[in-house]
Amino acid sequence: MIIRTVAVILPLLAVLSVFAGFGHATPPKHATVIFILSTDCPVAMAYTPRINKLVDQFSVQGIDFKALFPNELELKEKIAIYMKEREYTFRWEQDLGATKAKQLGATTVPSVIVLGPDGTKLYEGAIDDNEAGNKVKKRYLATVLSDVVAGRKASYRKTAPFGCLLMPGDEIPSIEKVNFAEHVAPIVFDHCARCHHAGEAAPFSLTTYEEAKKWSGNIAIATSKRKMPPWKAVKGFGEFHDENRLTEAQIETLQRWAQAGAPCGDAAKEPKPPAFASEWILGKPDLILTPDKAYKVSAEGTDQYRHFVLKPNLKETVYVTAMDVRPGNRKIVHHVIAFVDEKHAAERLEARAGDGQEGYDAFGTPGFIPDGALGGWAPGLRARHLPEGAGFELKPGANLVMQVHYHKNGKAEEDQTKLALYFSKKPVEHKVSIAWIANPFFHLEPGNSSQKVMIKFAIWRDLVVYGAMPHMHLLGRSMKATVEMPDGSTKPLVWVDDWDFNWQMTYAFKQPMHLPKGAKIIVEAIYDNSAKNPNNPNSPPKPVTWGEQTTDEMCLLVCAYSVDK
Repeated sequence: MIIRTVAVILPLLAVLSVFAGFGHATPPKHATVIFILSTDCPVAMAYTPRINKLVDQFSVQGIDFKALFPNELELKEKIAIYMKEREYTFRWEQDLGATKAKQLGATTVPSVIVLGPDGTKLYEGAIDDNEAGNKVKKRYLATVLSDVVAGRKASYRKTAPFGCLLMPGDEIPSIEKVNFAEHVAPIVFDHCARCHHAGEAAPFSLTTYEEAKKWSGNIAIATSKRKMPPWKAVKGFGEFHDENRLTEAQIETLQRWAQAGAPCGDAAKEPKPPAFASEWILGKPDLILTPDKAYKVSAEGTDQYRHFVLKPNLKETVYVTAMDVRPGNRKIVHHVIAFVDEKHAAERLEARAGDGQEGYDAFGTPGFIPDGALGGWAPGLRARHLPEGAGFELKPGANLVMQVHYHKNGKAEEDQTKLALYFSKKPVEHKVSIAWIANPFFHLEPGNSSQKVMIKFAIWRDLVVYGAMPHMHLLGRSMKATVEMPDGSTKPLVWVDDWDFNWQMTYAFKQPMHLPKGAKIIVEAIYDNSAKNPNNPNSPPKPVTWGEQTTDEMCLLVCAYSVDK
């Protein structure tokens, strides 16, 4: 009798745990309807009007509606957008590893499960009998809910759902099973250790179990807020080299590991820590440039943007296919950008600096309109060559201006960063240039927490675009760049929806983008000039326009391109 009772109770407890996941305070009056959905199943999309009609009809009759999104690669932000666009008003949950969907016996998207107030399964299967709304003959769910509300036995108990097969990712290890060796080490080694190892820019190392255990609580917090790893481009809006984002499942794994007390597990199952090259990753450079003397960085103060004038002293034009950087002091070097200066404007700025050290300070940009740029470096970004036949032109007499972002660490430090260049050994067919796509004519009103600034940039001839770098100052919230093709269709360029001035990156496309003449690059930037913006340099907020200073702003998208031949 006891065994039989347990066999009945355990499935009910599993089903009731689904209620708990949605934050139920009390069971619904009559029943709970759980839709199994996904953001990319076309059959599920087709059911939107019918789902909304069912919710409108029965939610006022004591029926509760919810949705599970159990498929792999779903993102919370995409689910939220999907729910809003389809005007779904019921609650939803991302079901990592399809744990709850499997408990409910779901195999298909879309499908539906109806549970009674005690968790008893009243119905499971299809919403109705046809994907096309105008061909429906049997409205299974509507009939069952009418029966439930009237107190009758359900006309249907189970039907065969149709649509897209459930595509769950790997199950997330439970708190009882999660451990470093099997579950956490692969995440930390692949996504964190590239910056968090001895001699790199990160303040501590994460290449051993002991190091990761010490920081487990902080890792859980930083990853749950998506502060780390610091990849700002929105997932799915363009494809880039070196993308470093954690999946929701990986984030949840780190949360559970911290909650479990960061157990080690079987050390024999731990993967080998990654090895990091001590030499230049692309081999011996053609030219290495560095300031003549180490630069002295003070212990305290705000982050510093120092610009060093580097003289290649070229006798003939060369084409740069790759740039790499070796920070002299990785503890304080946050990122590096190399600008081209053919008019020697930076030398004049350096002469006026007068602080007894090489270089000069300028906030964000180099303080002049550069003639080009060779790219940027940040911890975790891998140096790589441009596609074959492409290169940045570097003329005789041109200087390079190396912008180094220093993040002070409470101790006086010195740095002498090196810049390495790789030249094309073959004729270059595609001369790469830089497009500075800007709107300098905005006026940010004080108190406005969501002011939009737009740019529309017409493509004047067929181009190939290799990458893009958004740039704003401290009031920036987001920047979204889209290509509008001549036929009216659109393509994603880059979208940073959580702007952080301290994490400016050049996003290199996995595949160069071919843009025909007549296309337009549309940039939408959002700014927060309110007192609630913790980064606002003005207190109280004041009107802000374009400018070079910390208290000014910019609306700029930098793109590397060549003429499409």
